[in-house]
Amino acid sequence: MQPIIDKAAFSRLVADLGSLRAAASFVSRFTDLLDEHILTIERSFRSTDPEQWRDAAQRLRLAAAKAGAGRLQATAALLLEPDARDARAAPALIGHLRSDARVFTLAHSAMCEEQALAERLAARRPA
Repeated sequence: MQPIIDKAAFSRLVADLGSLRAAASFVSRFTDLLDEHILTIERSFRSTDPEQWRDAAQRLRLAAAKAGAGRLQATAALLLEPDARDARAAPALIGHLRSDARVFTLAHSAMCEEQALAERLAARRPA
């Protein structure tokens, strides 16, 4: 099972963006948009165009990979499998996405609070 937060992917994001703050901001925007991503996938399930489904799932998978949302990335990848748009499989996978999104959002929030606490403690230390 994939981790909720892929720390290696998050480290790459920090390196790519040049700072921990910028990476945390990117992930915060990602979490803010998670519900919209999932709603887009739900709407595309009801669409007659299978490409809408594939595009929505692929966008979420790529964004999750960049944000270090390991389990969300893995679940979104399952949506790209040939049988995923099945009337029984799709609702279950979308439910998993919702659950993964909630857990990732909580984990990211806890990580940010931990980082903020570490920064406050470091600032208090005498030089």
